Amino acid sequence: MSDKRVWFSVIAVVLVTSLVLGVLYEFGQLRFGLYAKADEPTLFQIAPFNTFSEGNYDGNTTFKELAEHGDFGIGTLVGLNGEMIALDGVFYHVPSDGNPRQIAPSEKVPYATVTFFDTDETVEVADLNYSQLMTKLDSVFPSDEAIYAIKVHGNFEYALTRSPQLQTKPYPNLTEALSTQSFFTLNNVDATAVGFWFPNSMSGVDYAGYHLHLITDDFNAGGHLLECTINNATVEIEQINTYQLVIP
Repeated sequence: MSDKRVWFSVIAVVLVTSLVLGVLYEFGQLRFGLYAKADEPTLFQIAPFNTFSEGNYDGNTTFKELAEHGDFGIGTLVGLNGEMIALDGVFYHVPSDGNPRQIAPSEKVPYATVTFFDTDETVEVADLNYSQLMTKLDSVFPSDEAIYAIKVHGNFEYALTRSPQLQTKPYPNLTEALSTQSFFTLNNVDATAVGFWFPNSMSGVDYAGYHLHLITDDFNAGGHLLECTINNATVEIEQINTYQLVIP
């Protein structure tokens, strides 16, 4: 065989190999979900909710690592120590004494849901309570099988929030732990509520329905949002169809 034919044969093998590897790589991405596309909204979750809620409050993921997967979201800290709110890339802790602080990158998280928030749709609301807000959003969602990231910013005439106390081992389940939670009543505050809506088909994997945490614009109060009266607010919504779960 001439040197020229050998050279052409080598080139052909390289091209075919590259093509096959490329197809396998794309197949791996699409079929097995090994990698989400860079521009595809993705929800990243630490721990299934039903596993976490049975008392698995130890964390093995740092907030520095969590921040690599989202700048917006909710969760808690080791030992079910209060509520976590991620907003604009900053992670806040609302402990049971009600005084928020920024979370250090080295601290760990036992449960969280985060995403890189990018608004798909904006809705203006006024003179609504929490139940009415949920009804309004139900009418806006284009599908009842997707996940939605929700950001509500505005003036709250009233907000009722909560935060669980730090638990000690052996950890109780979530229902027992919340029997000693703290409640906070906030009046006439400018604040942001952040969180998610999960479809019923994902119940157990996460909490089906709405799950929102709130923090005031002055970062002096917040917690898990239980009830509210909104004077006026802007609601931003992002539909999410890609989901990644880390099982502890």
